[in-house]
Amino acid sequence: MLELYTPDYEVINTKERITIDLIKDGQDFLQQFDIKDEYLLDTVSIIYKYLRNNGKIPHNLYKFFIAAYYIISRHPFAFPAHESKKGFCQKFGLPVSSLDYCVEKMTNSLNYIRILDDMNFPYFIDPKRDISLKFIKNLIKSKVEKAMMSFLVWHKPINSQILTEELVNEVIFEQNAFPEELLRQLFEIAFEYVENEFLDYKEYVKLQQKYFI
Repeated sequence: MLELYTPDYEVINTKERITIDLIKDGQDFLQQFDIKDEYLLDTVSIIYKYLRNNGKIPHNLYKFFIAAYYIISRHPFAFPAHESKKGFCQKFGLPVSSLDYCVEKMTNSLNYIRILDDMNFPYFIDPKRDISLKFIKNLIKSKVEKAMMSFLVWHKPINSQILTEELVNEVIFEQNAFPEELLRQLFEIAFEYVENEFLDYKEYVKLQQKYFI
């Protein structure tokens, strides 16, 4: 039976097939080296999402596979990860400048969060998929809502910094959802989320101040 497809369907289908083939080639390429197998699928996932976002295939995609592996291997829970970029790149025969270029391209495209530890070594967080970050966001939403209701009902003052400190302590010391050594970095991330969450209540604060205070 002859099946007819629109040109657009064929183009999309062809792009997907090419992307999948490239990913398989990149996977085979990485497995030539001494890599951690548990990082492989997440590395491939970064490349897949980057290719879909970017719309164009980089000239040397293998460099991007190496950079994606670098990103995945430097999640905050890998702390302390104090191998130099030079040491990492030597394993793959990749110039540090190429690693930096590819990492920047992918993290910017996928909106990864980049933090530095106290020795300036980088760590990367996927804001859409990271389980710990999702837990932190949900906790922030809950605590902000509770604090806002206390303000509206009982006029209890709100302090974003104190609220963030309480939240960070719970995340690190009670829930173990983030490495203790990166407490300062988590505080900076959480404080920004707390401030943004309070923006949803801005109009309520104005009404409270106008009619009830």
